Amino acid sequence: MSYCVNCGVKLEQSLTVCPLCHTPVINPNDLQTTGSSSPAFSEKKGEVELARRKDAGIWLTIVLLASALTCLILNLTTFQGIRWSWPVIGACILLWVFLCPKMLYTRLPWSVALTLDGICIVGYEFFLSRLTRDSGWFKGLALPITLMAGAFFLIYVLLCKLISRSWLAALLYFFIEIGLFNVGIELLIDHFLGHELRLGWSAIVFSVCTIISIALITILSIARLRNTVRKRLHF
Repeated sequence: MSYCVNCGVKLEQSLTVCPLCHTPVINPNDLQTTGSSSPAFSEKKGEVELARRKDAGIWLTIVLLASALTCLILNLTTFQGIRWSWPVIGACILLWVFLCPKMLYTRLPWSVALTLDGICIVGYEFFLSRLTRDSGWFKGLALPITLMAGAFFLIYVLLCKLISRSWLAALLYFFIEIGLFNVGIELLIDHFLGHELRLGWSAIVFSVCTIISIALITILSIARLRNTVRKRLHF
């Protein structure tokens, strides 16, 4: 039993024209054998033109520049009590350095990008310390944490490039460094505040990361288990 493609009425097998709307009844098998009629659906594949990374970089540059200028104008004309626009402008510059060079220069080496990001972060922290007229937190806390984060990220990239690029190994490196990084942050905070160097909340994070790391090492060391995990997760 078939139905009319136009009005949907039920048709007998012997009919060649719909009795209700007089639409011709066509057997789809006849279309494949004779090839005299056009297919019911278009075989042409349409594609949407993808946006180029440089176009996205230019758009993001305009948005960040407009945001910075708008805040500066508002600060100079309307809200003149404090210089609140300067941190916003610095944040816009920070975002631009993080995102736009990678879009505008597709072959930018990762070492150059990491260096630019680190310099920009340290410069923004120094700018905030000058704005607040308190450089103690910058020298004793912000700068060491930023340098430690950069060192951990550099080690992570080198481990992924030189030892193993598999996603299981990358997860292992990530959790090991997250645990150590949190321990380093708590010790730096205790030193900055003049407290006794002892582990508190970071010990919990380190313990969780250690358990996950042991599980990942076990998976990586057993081939059958490693292959099963990759198949289950479609990697």
